[in-house]
Amino acid sequence: MAKKEYKCPHCNSLNKLILMGGGNGTFGKICSTCNSEIEIVIENKDINVLLPKEEKNKNDLVQNTKIPVDYKKYKPDGTNQKIAKFIAFLILTSSLMGLFTGIKSIYYFDKDYNDSENIKIEIIIKNNSANIENAEIILNGEKLNSTYLGNGTYIIMAKPGKHLIEVSAPLHKNSTMDLFIPPQENNLEWNGRGLDGINRFNFDMQEGEGNTTLKSLYSSIETWCPNLGLLFSIIGIWGAWVTYTLQSYKNAQIGAFFSVLGMGFFIIGPILSVIALYYLKKHKNMFTASFKN
Repeated sequence: MAKKEYKCPHCNSLNKLILMGGGNGTFGKICSTCNSEIEIVIENKDINVLLPKEEKNKNDLVQNTKIPVDYKKYKPDGTNQKIAKFIAFLILTSSLMGLFTGIKSIYYFDKDYNDSENIKIEIIIKNNSANIENAEIILNGEKLNSTYLGNGTYIIMAKPGKHLIEVSAPLHKNSTMDLFIPPQENNLEWNGRGLDGINRFNFDMQEGEGNTTLKSLYSSIETWCPNLGLLFSIIGIWGAWVTYTLQSYKNAQIGAFFSVLGMGFFIIGPILSVIALYYLKKHKNMFTASFKN
């Protein structure tokens, strides 16, 4: 009986092999530390520690599947590159239009219109059950001399731009509205009345004491549209770059979709983006990972 010591090739721990009888042969062992399988070959008192054939073949397969260092990356052919550039140009143009529109919108609302002429404005004042005939109107802190036409309709004169209008009436809460009067021709009408949100504003009064704040169409537009347009256009510019570099079909679609929402020049930009979405779907296979990314 002889003892042979050997190191595990996995964990380098020291193991012992007890030989009974002949000194040569191949023995299968399990490491006492990491429980991995080991093959031990003893020939002429020399001991060799080997991995099992299955594990060795597996490791060789993994090593043989490594990408060579000098392997050339895939490059799309010239036709795909031209199509990608064309689609990216559509998305980028639409997004830049959206950026310009968003910036112009901010400037449009904040512009000083003091040099403009006064415009006739209709103020409709009523409650849930009746028109109010004895209301008082204050424009930017100044009480106005209004003309009452009946049916709760008051006529005031005001310049284009942002204004704060306060309306008060006996037995009703005071109502305040931030509004924007866009530049326009005087006396705009549709079916004998002004245009809601442009030169006609409605005040629904509540009975009781206190104050209420009302929203106008343009104040809501000013709050959301310019900022959202800028954000969507920036996402569209990113989508144009993704398309140009053929990185991801899905992300290219996202960028083109948001460039539609950027509303560049209101109509032209969305049309360009819709065309881009059509060509993206038609040529989606030009992306290197069309269905994974």
